[in-house]
Amino acid sequence: MCHWRHTDFEETDFMKKVTKATIAAVAAGALLLGGAGTVARWQAQQSIDAGSVETGHLNLTTGEPGSWQDISNPAAPVPFNPATDQLVPGDVVAFSQTATIDAEGKNIAGSLSVDQLETALGALEGYVTVALKVDASAPGITEEADGTLTFAEPGKYSVPFLITVTFDEGAVGDTPASTYDQVLDLQALTLTLDQVRA
Repeated sequence: MCHWRHTDFEETDFMKKVTKATIAAVAAGALLLGGAGTVARWQAQQSIDAGSVETGHLNLTTGEPGSWQDISNPAAPVPFNPATDQLVPGDVVAFSQTATIDAEGKNIAGSLSVDQLETALGALEGYVTVALKVDASAPGITEEADGTLTFAEPGKYSVPFLITVTFDEGAVGDTPASTYDQVLDLQALTLTLDQVRA
């Protein structure tokens, strides 16, 4: 009886070892298959030659020195010399010069403005105004209703402009004596060309 029980024990122990070995082999195979699947995923690449793109530019320069005129009577402008001539209420004087715009870009347009924030009007505040008027009659230039200058195509354009100084006339007695003998320094005026999309 003991002999048969001993044999049963040995067979049972053997079967357990065989079962464990089989499970281990199956697990190892599964790992190998899983690893092979990850490594075997395909990938292909191809470089593309898309060339290059380039940015444009927008430059503003002025050429010859400008000149002053008294345009109080627009039909008959006369020379005005800021060094010797003085303004009185009702006067309008204009500084004329030509700017060169160099514009490069497919959808480029520009807006010219004059910045008078640095102009110290002092006692003339509320009585004197400084404004910009652009002559957009140059070939290839169009001035839109909002003041934007559009260009027929990229390139260089000469644009005459006027900076006007207007001393409002008002009614008799409206302009106080505090506006007498005042100096209006226009050396800090800045002409600005802002890029906008056409």
